[in-house]
Amino acid sequence: MFTKTIFSRSQIKTVALLCLGGILAGAPLMQSSLAQPAAPTYSYTSSGWVSIGAKQSGTLTWRCPSGRNTVGGGYETQAVSGNSADGFKVIHSFPEDSLTWKVRLRNTDDIARNVKIYNMCSLP
Repeated sequence: MFTKTIFSRSQIKTVALLCLGGILAGAPLMQSSLAQPAAPTYSYTSSGWVSIGAKQSGTLTWRCPSGRNTVGGGYETQAVSGNSADGFKVIHSFPEDSLTWKVRLRNTDDIARNVKIYNMCSLP
């Protein structure tokens, strides 16, 4: 908390401001002034599983439904035959355009691996 002195019409008023929440000290605290959780403004969409061969590279793209824009994206790998899901090197992952997320991966394992792409899309 800090105190700021304001000069107005020959009167000195001291206003204590709370740094957290920007609420003026002494102002009535009403339920409506409390922070409410914001409604999500996006949804996730994803492809099905796609196999990328051993020591091979693959490019995946996934578009948002009509009327929605890409706000983020990524990928998920699937463990195979008791192996961990770490067998991929990301070459790039980026929005190809306002609707599409693109991921290029290299499978670094000696077996084919499954991967799916996610696109985080704005809500209409």
